Amino acid sequence: MARMPKIFKPLDEPHRYKVMYGGRGSAKSWTVAKKLLIRGATEPLRVLCTRELQKSIKQSVHKLLKDQIAELGLGSFYEVNDTSIKGKNGTEFMFMGVKYNPEEIKSTEGIDVCWIEESSNLTEASWDIIDPTVRKPGSEIWVTFNTRFKFDHIYQLFIANDPPPGSWVQRVNHNDNPYFPDVLTAQMEHMKEIDLEKYLHIWEGQLKQLAEGAIFGKQILAARAENRVCSIPVESSCEVHTFWDLGRNDHTAIWFMQNVGKEYRLIDYYENRLQDIDHYCRVIKDKGYLYGTHYMPHDVEHQMLGMTETRKRQFNSGGVSPIKTVPRVREKNEAIEMGRKILAQVWIDEKRCEKGLDALSNYRYEYNDDKDTHNRSPCHDWASNGADAFMQMAQGFKPQQKRTSRRPQKVSIV
Repeated sequence: MARMPKIFKPLDEPHRYKVMYGGRGSAKSWTVAKKLLIRGATEPLRVLCTRELQKSIKQSVHKLLKDQIAELGLGSFYEVNDTSIKGKNGTEFMFMGVKYNPEEIKSTEGIDVCWIEESSNLTEASWDIIDPTVRKPGSEIWVTFNTRFKFDHIYQLFIANDPPPGSWVQRVNHNDNPYFPDVLTAQMEHMKEIDLEKYLHIWEGQLKQLAEGAIFGKQILAARAENRVCSIPVESSCEVHTFWDLGRNDHTAIWFMQNVGKEYRLIDYYENRLQDIDHYCRVIKDKGYLYGTHYMPHDVEHQMLGMTETRKRQFNSGGVSPIKTVPRVREKNEAIEMGRKILAQVWIDEKRCEKGLDALSNYRYEYNDDKDTHNRSPCHDWASNGADAFMQMAQGFKPQQKRTSRRPQKVSIV
């Protein structure tokens, strides 16, 4: 008889979305593999096993399923090939990564269950491919992940906000697993003693504050240690300068900054996606700040396909003026170093700039799986738009000479 934690019993019930998240050692993946294999042995199933990135079968759950077939004694029923697993009754397990196989996934029909493993990495665009593709009557999407960042798309979709109708969402940790092995208990307790923050993230499934390889990690930690992440008052008589990263299919990000003496006070942040220029003009107007200069990247001067004017002229017509075009740097690392330097003088409002702060905290270098190290190239994901907008400030803003020793008070502004 297969041993599985009782907390996963709702996997046997009909739900459109079955979401399991938390820390390590909870047996999420093992249990899902067992449930699907057992169900697939009793009725014909078409199961798509996917994740955001899968360049090879080694990065899939293929081996996990293979191991569970042996443990369940189903070796005579399932035929395990290099790229698929098939049962004698027609059950089939397929393995595809969304990023590199979007069209193949879109054309896959008759899916009964889609299992998204490590779904904290899944982008909004990838979810928008999977959700409508899995459309067979009674079909389900099973989602498993170890908690990562607050603004991961799956976390926002199912945890931070009310989940879609038909969702079963379960937080599960090591203490929910009665079969948690002793060897992991020793590892967990040791980590708890030497690095409590890391223990809380890995084993208790708490949200992560900094990404591995965070580009501005040291500077953000210093800002927090020096209490420069706090409630920042808006100086009504001080100009607010804005710094932009202009998106096309991805997000447009805007930082709002007041330069008070030697301090750069980030008082607000805004981002959105797939909106026209009029939308952002309204956002600027509705904020009601006393504006100075709007700093935008070099492509604001471009005339996009289907437009009769450059984006700069369209912003000007919408009341966003004056605009200063920030020249493009020769290398990205040059802008990064400018950003690191200026962060020593930055104060950040912890509420109005919450998502922007998360972007700066999680802007990271790409990880090279083959070399087991981080590249020197930044990863382009949800965090890069906010980070790029911030670096417009580091590259383009020249402070005035007037100085003051006044510090922001920790008060809330309504």
